[in-house]
Formats: sequence, C-alpha cells, structure tokens
Amino acid sequence: MRSIFVRIYMGMSFAMIAIILLMSIGTYYVSKYRITQHVQQNYGGTFQLIGEGVARHNGDKKEQWLSAIENLSNLEFKQFNFATGPLSKLKIEQLNNEKFIFQIDYRLAAGKVFILLPNKTSYLQVDLSDFGSSLVRLSAFLMLNELGRHKNEQRLLALENLRVMFNYPIQLKTLASLHIPTINVRHVKKGNISVVLNNSTTSTPSLMAYAPLGNSPYALVLGNIPFFDWFPLPLIMGQIIFILLLMAVTSFLLVKPLENRLKNVDLQIERIGHDKSLSMHTPVGSDAIGKLSNTVNSMSTRIHKLIDAQDDMISAISHELRTPITRIRFRMEMVEKLNSENYSQQSEGIERDLNELETLIDEVLTFSKLKRGLPDLNKEIIPIKELLADLTKSAKIVNSNIKINMSLSIQGNIYADRRYIFRALENLLVNALKYAKNNIELNFKDNHHFQYISIEDDGIGIPPKERNLVFEPFKRLDASRDRQSGGYGLGLAIVKQISNWHQGDVKISTSTLGGAKITLVLPDKVNCDENT
Repeated sequence: MRSIFVRIYMGMSFAMIAIILLMSIGTYYVSKYRITQHVQQNYGGTFQLIGEGVARHNGDKKEQWLSAIENLSNLEFKQFNFATGPLSKLKIEQLNNEKFIFQIDYRLAAGKVFILLPNKTSYLQVDLSDFGSSLVRLSAFLMLNELGRHKNEQRLLALENLRVMFNYPIQLKTLASLHIPTINVRHVKKGNISVVLNNSTTSTPSLMAYAPLGNSPYALVLGNIPFFDWFPLPLIMGQIIFILLLMAVTSFLLVKPLENRLKNVDLQIERIGHDKSLSMHTPVGSDAIGKLSNTVNSMSTRIHKLIDAQDDMISAISHELRTPITRIRFRMEMVEKLNSENYSQQSEGIERDLNELETLIDEVLTFSKLKRGLPDLNKEIIPIKELLADLTKSAKIVNSNIKINMSLSIQGNIYADRRYIFRALENLLVNALKYAKNNIELNFKDNHHFQYISIEDDGIGIPPKERNLVFEPFKRLDASRDRQSGGYGLGLAIVKQISNWHQGDVKISTSTLGGAKITLVLPDKVNCDENT
C-alpha cells in the first residue's frame, strides 16, 4: 500500500468490524448472564412456591392446581422423571443442589425453568415466553394461594415467610388506598390480578401487582419488581469505555510502526548532523515515509561526498602550500649565506610570513576537523586548580612579560574532556595575552548548577555590539591589529565549538581590569549526565 491514509483507514475499518463483533458477543453473554440473574433473584420464590404447591396435591387435585396456574399465567407445565427427562446428569445434580434451574435460549427471548419436586425423582419444566408480567401475575396468584391456606391469625406469619422468599416489597393495603388508574382498581375489585408498569424517566422501569385478598377490603401489593433493562446506564458506559480502549489500542498499533520508522529517519538525520558514519537502511515500504527515508539516504550520500571532497581539497591545498613553503625556506638558507645585511632583514620578514602561513594552515586544519561533528568525548573529573596551573605554565612561554594572576582560593573540579577543554582555555588565554597590557586574571566559580571559568585582561576590550561576531570563523574585528598580533579569527570559533560539545557556552563581558572578560560556562557533572 502506497498511501499511509489508506493503510490507517483500512486498519481502522478492520478494527471497527472486530470491535463490533467483540461488542456483540460480549453484550450477548453479558445479557444472558443478567437475564439469568434477574429471573433467579426476583422469581426464585415463585418457583419454590410452585414446587411446594405440587407437593401438597396428589392425583386429580395436582392436575387441577397446575391447570389453574396455567390458565392464569398462560404458561405450560410439564413433569418429567430423572430417567426420562431432557436434563443431563450434570444438570440433574445442579437441580438437586439449587432446587430450580433457569435456562435461556440462544435468542435471549424465552427460556425454560426446571423445578425440583419434593420427591426428588422428578421435576417440572416451565416454558417462559417473557420475564415480566406473566411471572409477576403467577407470583401474585401463588402468594394468594399460600395466604388462603391459613386462617386469619396465621396469615400475617405466612406473609412474613413470603417476604423472606422474595427480594421485593410485599404489602397489604386497602382497596381505597391504592393509587393506581381507575380501570385497574375496577379490575382488582372484580377479583382479578392487575399488573401495572411504572415507567419513569429517572429510574429503571418496574412492575407492580395488585391482587384481591378474597372478599376482604384488602389487596396484596407486590413491588416495585424491577423490569429487566436490556441496556442500563452502567452497561452503556462500560461499552463506551471498552470501545474507547480498543480504539486507543488499535490507533497505537497502527501509528507505532510509523513512529518507529520516523524515529529511524530522525536518527539518520541526527547522525548526518553529527557527521558520523551511517549504516544505510533499506527503506521499508513505498509510502511517504519510505520515500522520505530514501531521500534522506540519498541526501546523506551526497553530503558525505561533499564533505569528503571538501576535506580532500583542504588537505590538498595544505599539502600544496607546504611544498612552496619548504622551497622558500631552502632558498632563504641560500640567501642567508650571502651575509648581506639587507638580505638578512628580508629573510627575517620572509621567515615571519612563512611562520604565519604555516600557523594559518594548522588552524584551518584544526578548525576543519572540529567542525566535522561531535567526537567521542573522554570526559573525566579534572581538578580546576591543576588545569589552570598547567595552562599558566604553557602561556608564559608565549609571553612572559604579562603577569597571570590566579586566586589561591580556587577549588573544585570540572567534568570534561581534558584535551579539548585545555585547548579551549589555551585559546582564550592566548587571545588575552595578545591584547593584555600588563595583567591577566584567572577565576573559577561553581554554583552547583553551572561552572564558570573566566579569563580577564586589561587590554582594549571588545565592544558589546561586536561580541557575538568574534565567534564566527575568520571574523576579525580589526584586521590590521589581528595581523600584527598573529590572529586569524579561528581561536574563539574553536572555543565556541568545544563549549557546544560540552553542552556549555561562552560569554563575553567587560572586565574589572578594563579589558575583556571571556567566561567558559560548563554544566556540573549531574546536569551534564542528565543532558547526555
């Protein structure tokens, strides 16, 4: 697939189909479980009363009793023996333990209830077409039948026993106190059981059953009996959260490979920026990222060819320059043999020019190497006092007339590459020696976040507007002055490069001595390790 859009779109489409299938299967089994629990919790007492009613009757009376229940509830009852019934041995064992079993069909629209009979050798099978009004009506009839078996003084005790068997309220109320539609009141007064649906916008719908208690002015009130809610709010919220989680996982799985490929491209570009050798990866895919990777590979190859060509050119120029320098030196020796005073003065000037030219070549080669990229720094803990002392000894050879002052209170360590940091500080000190009149001061400060090594001189200083320019290669603020002092505009550029390698900085300010104050800023070891 060439298009990232098509790939993500197809992936999300397949994910949506998979999520719909998972949600359908999950909702099916959750609903199946919920219906089973709903029937067992709210109508378990009803099935228990059926079993007890069958046990109280024998022969024709049992058939008449079951027939009455069937006519009232529109349910059909079938009796089976353990040996000839449809239940397996495992289900029969479960029936003996739980007294009744409810099984819902695969459509979740109907079910079967198997009720253990007291003889424990047979059971009743009841086919349910709904889990609401028919069972509520049957429950009310069985309760009336149970209360009718007792005399007045025992009915209250029987009513308490019924309340224990059911999970919803069961009350006795006068017909006059019933707050139900008039048509339902008339229905109850005629001796019929009335089932009323309470449909509220703020709560789950419920059923109420009103059954007349014989010729008394009382009615048996059942409910609220929870109506089975196919999609309650917790279930909907759970489905939404599940869908969001699956979509998040799908998005992650689709986007993560693209991020990894982009990360590889980014690493390629970073290595190009650091001018390190590249192990070219074959681009994966022919989409936009694959093309980008291929373009980066091609660009890297071209850049390296240009860098190699530049290095070859600099090396060739340096080599070619050294050859005539060598010839000029040879000829100078021949000229000096003439012992002419005029020739001697000219030879000294030529010698200075040659030294300047050779120094320039060394500086150009050094700067070219430093600009190639971040080298492998061999960082170590360096005592700052020892480093500055070595630096002072080296600088006195350059110009012994300038006094270099270093505070005796300087203490502490820096974390850096000894070779490169010495080169940077040496360039700063040599720069100060060029322009100082009499004194140079070396200072060190550590504030536990950054370390500051400063070199101050009493020279002419650097104007604020030009302080950023001195770090540019071959940039000389005063060409004639720099030529006289031997500068080529590369010393501070090298310092800037080395400070960048150490994640530090170089700052220029006015010295208290009157000249320039150049400060090399380095992070301490903790900050340096965190940024590496």
